[in-house]
Amino acid sequence: MAAGEQLFVAGTRTFAAEVVDFAADAGFEVPALLEPFDRDRVGTTIHDREVVWLDDGPRGGGAAAAIVGTGEDDRREVVERLLAAGFQPATLIHPRAQVAPSSMVEPGALLAPGVVVGARSRIGSYAVLGRGALVGHHTDIGVLATLGPGANVAGNVRLGEGAFVGMAAAVRDHVTVGPGAVVGMGAVVVGDVAGGSEVRGLPARPVEG
Repeated sequence: MAAGEQLFVAGTRTFAAEVVDFAADAGFEVPALLEPFDRDRVGTTIHDREVVWLDDGPRGGGAAAAIVGTGEDDRREVVERLLAAGFQPATLIHPRAQVAPSSMVEPGALLAPGVVVGARSRIGSYAVLGRGALVGHHTDIGVLATLGPGANVAGNVRLGEGAFVGMAAAVRDHVTVGPGAVVGMGAVVVGDVAGGSEVRGLPARPVEG
């Protein structure tokens, strides 16, 4: 996408306000917000934008780009509905984010201000990297994964699909965080984290069920 083009934001809650501002900073026009859950919000104005129903698809039936602007950890349903409605996945990299030329950012990913991505890394589709998140070299951030603001993921890390690393958490180099795993805010991960598990603390330890 080029600056000046339209970009719809899927979501109407507080995180959507940030995404609208990120899009404006990147030079995009946000004509409306796409509401995925609450029909009572349709037809109102939120964050200075008209709210329309996500599943109604692009106006006029033409092509339109959209970025997921919900704060939920599990964004899969919203992504699937966007695609089914005919929206094209947009990639939003804030102008104050820094991505190494040798790294790859896949469609639908969102990189907030202050994000730094090191060499030879991959940011998966629909991943969200919050303000100031750091990604080391040769690291793989999975599809639909989330890094909270200030999260620091070192080099040669594998972050599985849908994994969540909380605000200001740190993940040591050569560690694997499995699919759907949760790393709590401020945790320090020094060893592999099993898929679907939750760890917290310093050093990070599994949270007992």
